Amino acid sequence: MSNLWNFISMVWYQLTFKPQPLPDDIRLEGQTAIVTGSNVGLGFEAAKELASHGLSRLILAVRDPAKGEAARAEIAQAAPECDVRVWSLDQESWASMVAFAARVRTELDRVDVALLNAGLKRLDFGRSPTGHEAHVQVNYLGTALLSLLLVEPLRRTARQTRKPGRMTITASSVAFWARVREVREPKGGKGILAWLDDPASFVPGDSHYCLSKLLDVFWTRALAARLDPADIIVNTLNPGYCRSSFHRVDSQAEAFGQYLAWSSAEGAYHVTDAAVRHPDSHGAYLSEQRVRPVSRFISSAQGKEVQQKLWDETIAVFREECPEANIKEFTSD
Repeated sequence: MSNLWNFISMVWYQLTFKPQPLPDDIRLEGQTAIVTGSNVGLGFEAAKELASHGLSRLILAVRDPAKGEAARAEIAQAAPECDVRVWSLDQESWASMVAFAARVRTELDRVDVALLNAGLKRLDFGRSPTGHEAHVQVNYLGTALLSLLLVEPLRRTARQTRKPGRMTITASSVAFWARVREVREPKGGKGILAWLDDPASFVPGDSHYCLSKLLDVFWTRALAARLDPADIIVNTLNPGYCRSSFHRVDSQAEAFGQYLAWSSAEGAYHVTDAAVRHPDSHGAYLSEQRVRPVSRFISSAQGKEVQQKLWDETIAVFREECPEANIKEFTSD
């Protein structure tokens, strides 16, 4: 019944809500933004919109530098005053993420906005080179590690400018469609992440994609609880159902999207809106360009227990598999 209601709600807002671009009076002169997964789809459109509002410097963090250069050329043509750079970032590689963060710290004098948008969608089980299930690695662990690695440069800028930095994680309303028993009661006595890495947990289709977005919502709330919003405002968002190459592996979603989906640019309006507006949205979930409640499970006492367990497991993974990340600030609890 819950998922039926979620589906009806999704259809309703897709049909009745009109996403709006950033108002013209929002200006970003002097600011630097990092956008992951920005060579195509929502990430590209969001990066292009930020650049159009006077952004001084834009880092396109992409897995494929050649595709990133094509995106850079298009954005630079539309916003020639913006310094657009393409930096390599592979969220299936711990070393790549650590190297990217080191480059941020040493080459950028400021970071005002970090838009963590990179992700993938598959319908069959796949394992990342790190050994983790692909959705768990890219959509969740990669995003989570990068969020920790970017705290210091965002905080440093915030204290220099006396204006909080913004970190925004792209999630989805499908987070509330996920099979919560997989995180509430992992089988075989395993932890949440170990169970989701097990092929036995995988149901063909988009189940692990949905679960990875649920993990993103939990992570955003856990991270926000550990950061001062005077330094960094962290939130997550639902960009809606959009037409983009992201769904190319899912013919059913692509067919359904012909009737309901927004354009990639309209989906990106949600992303940029969450990244630069809503100053009171710390730890919040945004949908339809406003703060919305999370599911009852996430906000319940049991959900909070899962959130803490997930945090502890995630930090343990980073300490074991990527000690060079040096995330000591977040290992005390």
